[in-house]
Amino acid sequence: MMRSSLLERYVLRFANTGHYLRINDESQEIERSSSAESAWEFHSHEGAVTHALWIGEVFGQTPDVVKMV
Repeated sequence: MMRSSLLERYVLRFANTGHYLRINDESQEIERSSSAESAWEFHSHEGAVTHALWIGEVFGQTPDVVKMV
């Protein structure tokens, strides 16, 4: 996948463990990953925040939204 320096890129991370969230390619389930490169990407802050809040409702812990540079 090509990355453009013009697009904003946000990922979700749990502060207490440092794990990022990603989507499993086969099962399409949300899972934790130690790599920011494999993390689920959002190209708007609003989209990332919305998903973080939804995930917090399901998992009981809201992940942080992290802007990647």
